[in-house]
Amino acid sequence: LDVGGPLVCSVPRLAAPAMIGRVWGFLKRHKKKFFFGTLAAGGAAYAAWQFLLPRVSNTILQRLLKEIAKESENATNEDAERRRRERFEHKQQVSDTHARRKLAALRSQQINCFKVEACNAKLKEGKTREEKLEAFTALGVECLAKAASALYTWFLLVLLHRVAFNIVGRELAEGPEKAGAKGEADGAGEADDDGAHAAFLQALDHLQEAGCEQIGEAVRQAVQVCLERAKLAPTVAIDGEGLQKFLADCCREADSGLVGNARAGALLLPDSLDGRAAPEQRGEVKRLLDEARDYLDSPQFVQVFQASTAQGAKLLAEALVLEITGVAGGEGPWPLAKFNPALIKLGGAMLEDAPAAEAEAEAEVEAPAEGAADAASAVPSAGIAAALARGFAQEPRVEELCNGLYFQGR
Repeated sequence: LDVGGPLVCSVPRLAAPAMIGRVWGFLKRHKKKFFFGTLAAGGAAYAAWQFLLPRVSNTILQRLLKEIAKESENATNEDAERRRRERFEHKQQVSDTHARRKLAALRSQQINCFKVEACNAKLKEGKTREEKLEAFTALGVECLAKAASALYTWFLLVLLHRVAFNIVGRELAEGPEKAGAKGEADGAGEADDDGAHAAFLQALDHLQEAGCEQIGEAVRQAVQVCLERAKLAPTVAIDGEGLQKFLADCCREADSGLVGNARAGALLLPDSLDGRAAPEQRGEVKRLLDEARDYLDSPQFVQVFQASTAQGAKLLAEALVLEITGVAGGEGPWPLAKFNPALIKLGGAMLEDAPAAEAEAEAEVEAPAEGAADAASAVPSAGIAAALARGFAQEPRVEELCNGLYFQGR
């Protein structure tokens, strides 16, 4: 048997045409099925492309648009919140600046409240040891009272303005819609609202017109009580820490007659308008004064005031020590009477807001006197008012009070 190459190669050449023939025959027998099947598949694909795809695309697009809108809304809310905070911070700065402009008038009032010159004259005129000791003790009381009163008045003034300016700022920030509705109901326009706000803020001058003398007398009595309680005489030695505690105690002793038991409103605000507002504005001004009085008489206001004055007593004691180390030298303690000149000086400097004084303070910090200990952190006398302002602005309880006032109900 010959099974050579030609016979083996003939098998695939015969199989391929036979297979193609069988496939072609199958297609011919089922050509209708293939035609309609292909037509149906193409129609389904076309329908999906024409109708289903746009719907799916539209759903996806709407979902994307919602996400974009949500992100945009969040960004808008963040921007609005940032702008509200910026307006709030600006109102606090305006309030403090406006309050400090009134310090010069308070300083003039304070000069008449204390008898430093009269006590000095009696000390010089004293014939006996008892007369001189009495005059010396009285002089110390006046010096301490002058400084403590200036500290007390400073914080009352700036806190009063924070309360009033945040009330007005909150109403202005509520928007024109409420103001417009109110104007239609009351028959008063935006100009009347502005006039009422101005009259309300003008009523804050009551402190410098009538409150300064009352504060001075109350603080003087508090100083006498605290001196007796601590058994401090002009010759008793005291250091900076002891002086800080004594000043803070004097402020707390004075609280009972000035701001305690809901008395701050009567001290800081007028009982009546007394021609401060036009007749058509008096109802609105009275409403603003009543709201401010409620806040001033609240326990929160007293707590904020006490925390602020305690911090202020620390700054004042540091400045007093810095003053006396330049005169008496040493690290202390020093006799209480040694502080009298520094108390008089700083009692006036606290009620001063001259730009020249602040520039002088910055110069003292940049170029401290040779041998001054820790001069970078100490408070120079010329900058005591600026130091009080910085400490006040950073007090957390002040921030909390002002936030509650300005963002009330929002």
